[in-house]
Amino acid sequence: MQVIDPATEDVTTDVPLATEEEADAAIAKARKAFPAWRDTAPGDRARLLRRFAEAVDGDLENLARLEVRNSGDTIGNARWEAGNVRDVLHYYAAAPERLLGQQIPVAGGLDVTFHEPLGVVGLIVPWNFPMPIAGWGLAPALAAGNTVVLKPAELTPLTALRLAELARDAGIPEGVFQVVPGAGPVVGQRFVTHPDVRKVVFTGSTAVGKQVMAGCAEQVKRLTLELGGKSANIVFADADLEKAAATAPYGVFDNAGQDCCARSRILVERSVDDRFLELLEPAVRNFVVGDPGDEKSEMGPLISAICRSTRTRRCGTGRPSAVSSSPVSAASSGPTPCTRSPTSRTSSSARRNRCSGSTAGSS
Repeated sequence: MQVIDPATEDVTTDVPLATEEEADAAIAKARKAFPAWRDTAPGDRARLLRRFAEAVDGDLENLARLEVRNSGDTIGNARWEAGNVRDVLHYYAAAPERLLGQQIPVAGGLDVTFHEPLGVVGLIVPWNFPMPIAGWGLAPALAAGNTVVLKPAELTPLTALRLAELARDAGIPEGVFQVVPGAGPVVGQRFVTHPDVRKVVFTGSTAVGKQVMAGCAEQVKRLTLELGGKSANIVFADADLEKAAATAPYGVFDNAGQDCCARSRILVERSVDDRFLELLEPAVRNFVVGDPGDEKSEMGPLISAICRSTRTRRCGTGRPSAVSSSPVSAASSGPTPCTRSPTSRTSSSARRNRCSGSTAGSS
């Protein structure tokens, strides 16, 4: 599959998509690696995770630049995301030596509980935050003694593949952490149906999450789901309206609105509605849309031309703004939460209706 730079629509590289047989082979490899990883002394497992974190830290700028080309993240966001993977690995490196059980007094003695790893964990990562969501899934799973097979989104496999290389360089044993690019109905579905995958971690749409949940129920397989959201800013009359309006665009347009917790609604107390919109419009117009590799850019492109087309339709009469000086491609659009011109006398209710078509979407 061709990996496309969302900002330029240039082909970055080609990544082969795994077949079901290749997914099965990766799962078998992870299953084979599991006993030795489970039996690795907690202190040694912690040490390897710290080395993995240090390898990520040493490659942070490369990971960030790769993410810019891979997903269209702004460079500032991408650096934070790479750093978050490092920090999450460091955090969970403390876990192996703290997986403590309980002693429970019972008649005639004590019952003892303790934690055991499950085995192979299948991790399905979305395209909107490829690095952090990978880190949030793989770090605790590895710390607990599980092996991990990660399926990145088809659009954004590059940073996950790089993380797997860094893990090997850090000494994580062969088969303990693998990345298998592939289609959701092939690799992702195999995580759900394969009996050796004992847990599935899925981040994505609610519709697909329901299918994952139903499939895992067939084997009473454990799962963690993070699905779509619907978030709002609520602005009361006694709020600092200037601050609320100045910061609201960041909640809406960060990551081009491609975030399950992006603000798709702003609820404003009626008595200050007009004043808030007067303050909000210039804040939106001043939001810097441009080349995601530019340090000054606050918003880059949408992930694909298909996503842009969908968002444009949802905007109704709103027109996506173009930034002629930016190399950002047709896959991008500027913030469009409100189309009123500075001299418009459009009513508040009409403006509110047009403002409902933001670019916010679920993960």
